[in-house]
Amino acid sequence: MDLYTVTFSITAFILLITVMDVKTNRLVSEINKRETVTVCLCVFVASLCEFIGKETNGAAVGLIGVHRIAKLIEFCVTPCIGIAATKAYGSVTKKKAVIGLLLSHAVFEVVAMFYGLIFRVDEQNKYHRERFYMVYVAVFFVTIIYCYVCIIRRNRQYQAKLGIVNILALVFLTFGISVQMIYSDITVDFVCVSIGAFFLYHYSGNVINQVDVTTGLLNRRCFERSLENMRSPAYVLLFDVDHFKKINDTLGHAEGDRCLYLVANKIFAVYGKDGSCYRIGGDEYCVILHKNLDRINSLNAKFSESVRTLRDSYGNIFGVSVGCAYYDKNKNDAKEVLKEADEKMYLAKKQNLDEADIA
Repeated sequence: MDLYTVTFSITAFILLITVMDVKTNRLVSEINKRETVTVCLCVFVASLCEFIGKETNGAAVGLIGVHRIAKLIEFCVTPCIGIAATKAYGSVTKKKAVIGLLLSHAVFEVVAMFYGLIFRVDEQNKYHRERFYMVYVAVFFVTIIYCYVCIIRRNRQYQAKLGIVNILALVFLTFGISVQMIYSDITVDFVCVSIGAFFLYHYSGNVINQVDVTTGLLNRRCFERSLENMRSPAYVLLFDVDHFKKINDTLGHAEGDRCLYLVANKIFAVYGKDGSCYRIGGDEYCVILHKNLDRINSLNAKFSESVRTLRDSYGNIFGVSVGCAYYDKNKNDAKEVLKEADEKMYLAKKQNLDEADIA
């Protein structure tokens, strides 16, 4: 058993573990399961074809055809890995351009095989890289970078940050691929890709598990951890939907959920760039504002205006009460600030309800 056989076996085991994990994961939808399995299948097919190419390289000349077809399939399938991962863990943008790129590349690979432009298998069944090999490399890197950009862009709606982990994962993947591009005898590209696919699967799962299903904001567990870890100055804002029980009782829970989602969208639109937004229970939300603290009054005014606009256009929202308190670790602790914001929020709610009764 040679080194590459071991490397291929490790790749296959990583992919098998990923597939079995996603198949038994009750939190993953059937669509996402199929998409994740598709990613693993693409990696496996490309890796298998590379393995066949290695095993047939320099073997009997009768295997030249097998060698060429294996390399052709490998070169055509490899760029599909990034697009499949984008579909599984991100949101594919500019679909026509992406499909056009993959089809154009596949056609070019077929034509190039006959003319020996990207790779060549000589009369002794020996594999050689040719002058347009970097076209294949470029397309592969473009799809990988496109994948990461789309995933990061999608996860921003879940308030997931780029983070050092994502950067290191991309560097790891780039390193593994680059090593093989430079040193053809060191075949570690697909084992690195399989590890990268496993990371993306778990990273995306971790992001989604932090999110409240109804509103798309961060959930209660994230809020409690954030409150425990508060160190820098911040504003804590609590929100409560006025007369929410009446909405549920008169219009139904489906309309109540829609109301919660619309309010959450307004909260995230106003405060999302400067802080973290949470749904902490029922019709209650919280924002921990970390940046641009001097803009708190203008942000609150902007939110009030957005709620008025929403109420006028939607009609089934009576209002949103807000309480705000300032956190400074040298003067108070997070629980005291939360209690202060809660008291202010209920004062605002009482005032809103009194004004509604007068009206």
